[in-house]
Amino acid sequence: MKITRIGTDIRRILLPAAERIPLTGPKPVPAAIDLVLVHLETDAKLAGLGYTYVNGPGAAALRSLLETDLAPLAIGEDPRDTDRLFGLAEARFRSVGFAGLAARAWSAIDVALWDVKAKAAGLPLYRLLGNAKPAAPFFASDIATLGRTASEAVKLAKPLVKQGAMGVRVEVGTGDVRADADRVREISDGLGEEASVSVAADGRFDLGTAEALTHFFEDIGIDWFEDPIPTSHDIGYAKLAGLAEIPLAIGANFASRARFFPTIRSGVVRPVRPDLCRIGGVTPFLKIAAVAEAYQTAVSPVRMTEIGAHLACGLAAVPHVDRVSWFDGVFAGGPTIVNGKLAPSTEPGHGLTLTSSSAS
Repeated sequence: MKITRIGTDIRRILLPAAERIPLTGPKPVPAAIDLVLVHLETDAKLAGLGYTYVNGPGAAALRSLLETDLAPLAIGEDPRDTDRLFGLAEARFRSVGFAGLAARAWSAIDVALWDVKAKAAGLPLYRLLGNAKPAAPFFASDIATLGRTASEAVKLAKPLVKQGAMGVRVEVGTGDVRADADRVREISDGLGEEASVSVAADGRFDLGTAEALTHFFEDIGIDWFEDPIPTSHDIGYAKLAGLAEIPLAIGANFASRARFFPTIRSGVVRPVRPDLCRIGGVTPFLKIAAVAEAYQTAVSPVRMTEIGAHLACGLAAVPHVDRVSWFDGVFAGGPTIVNGKLAPSTEPGHGLTLTSSSAS
């Protein structure tokens, strides 16, 4: 089986107004996400669908990289050779660095490759990956975004918690530390003991502020604190972990699989949180998960619900998955809530197709 064609497309997904924050904030969230799609065709009449996204500038650059540099590497190759093709992509960008836009672009091809690979085996992706469980616990990760008040987040989260969501992921880092702390407490109180709460800071705090917030979050029963300080501050994470009673999570901003390995071995943080788009797709994620399992460290993929559900159900090292609804109107065949957990498609491949309203 050989790849005969790789086409690309871009969809702009408008975010609800409540998911935006004012331009005076420390890190404005754009009003739209650009979804870059890859359509992969083979001489065996099997087709694969892949995607990556940016919530800022770069979609046109991603598409250009895909069409001019990355797609030609894969044309004529066997789509089942995922490791070989990933190595070719890394080597192609060795002189300028694979991390960054190149990895984000390749992740879309890699997802399409795994879609075809699972279809060729006649299996849903999660079964090809190992079939660890039929459904996975999930967090609601697009509910308590920076642009939503505590009361709005609680109102939106409660129906999902009733359906089985473990809890919510709360974004903080508005520039007002007291307001951030009060908002987390209000959400935690509003959801009660029936729901877990994790906090994600995207590295926006200094070490002293992170220490104070960590103790505060311990007092109110937060489940983990994600990326409290910049991810390059290894000494700071070690110090914070020595003081903290709640788990620290890290990895959403790591740009390569190699960055995860010393972090996992150190035992300082858990879970680790790879972003498939940043690291280059499913192929490098599997290498991270293998090392994490050896060190008894949980791996929790960032967003990418449609593929994350397959990873969580396929791999024992992935205990749960983020649920975001950004692409619900674009894809059919995504994961569904079954008996309180998120279950991926049982169709061969990842099961995703473009809806009639989004297909070109």
